[in-house]
Amino acid sequence: MAGSGVAQLREPSAALIRVEDLVVDFPLPGRRKVHAVSGVSFDVYPGETLGLVGESGCGKSTTGRAVLQLPRPTSGKVIFDQVDLTKLGGEELRQKRTELQVIFQDPISSLYPRRTVSDLVTEPLSIWGIGTRSEREDRARAMLAEVNMDYDAVGWRRPYEFSIGQCQRISIARALMLNPRLVVCDEPVSALDVSVQAQIINLLQDMKRRHGLTLVFISHDLSVVKNVSDRVMVMFLGKVCEVASADRLYTEPAHPYTRALMLASIGASKALVGGGGVKMMPNPETDAEKQTEMPSSITPPSGCRYRTRCPHAEKICAEVEPVTRRVGDDHYVACHFPIGAPLSEDARQLAADGGGAGSAAGRAGG
Repeated sequence: MAGSGVAQLREPSAALIRVEDLVVDFPLPGRRKVHAVSGVSFDVYPGETLGLVGESGCGKSTTGRAVLQLPRPTSGKVIFDQVDLTKLGGEELRQKRTELQVIFQDPISSLYPRRTVSDLVTEPLSIWGIGTRSEREDRARAMLAEVNMDYDAVGWRRPYEFSIGQCQRISIARALMLNPRLVVCDEPVSALDVSVQAQIINLLQDMKRRHGLTLVFISHDLSVVKNVSDRVMVMFLGKVCEVASADRLYTEPAHPYTRALMLASIGASKALVGGGGVKMMPNPETDAEKQTEMPSSITPPSGCRYRTRCPHAEKICAEVEPVTRRVGDDHYVACHFPIGAPLSEDARQLAADGGGAGSAAGRAGG
């Protein structure tokens, strides 16, 4: 699974954001470090929504924040509108950041409790000295109306007087005040009730169309990601597993980890059903991931980082890190033994040499 590579990257000049070999490490005492993100590459076209999905600790939120230079990446490139943000600093980066905004997971803690809604929403304009006070209030009135809130009714109130869903609407309005081109949505609905989740997702989709936004949508909820994304990237322990269009990923997952996520989401007794009918029937005996602890991001496994939990793992998985490669139309996977797809070049060579890759090939459908 978890591998490096740039096969999933498309035409550089057409991408609004292009991330190449992104690495984010956090230092620990004793010269150790947490390998939060390790060699991740992806791009997002204007008007597109990229979904980042994976279990807790996979590095998806760190990836999203590193795009915004919060924190600064350890290495790699983050090219936004043909400008590498990692090479900017000071006022240059501050100016460029107005075009990128973020919506946080916990809207209550991201809104200062002692300030009124009016102050919170107009603050971006105040910081940059945009418009008169009256013009800023008019802008806030219009933006709050877009998220179905009445400025005259809520402008003088404070965040603790609202529900968490209402606070998320306020956060969305604030994020869009400077007319950003890219918005990183860091699990924006995970703290909400299911009914409120649907409202916020519909609102984000509507705002995307209305303002021509490009979104990076981070979530551990597969069903939410499917509904909002044009393209989906699956991550595990700081590495890319699979990248595909939403429809293809959910009907024909090629990576064992993606399949395991699907099974965990829908239950082992259900089939994965897409627009073309049943594509794959879960098999609890062969698909259940190994009962092992989550590998450590401080001392990650050699080769494929998913191999300690993968039912298809062979010796080569510990020795050679898989590289992302194309297995279908806009479908890329980092795995030696992908489901329903040809083996990697390294695995084919191992099989040809009699190295024992045949059994895994049969299980993977290769």
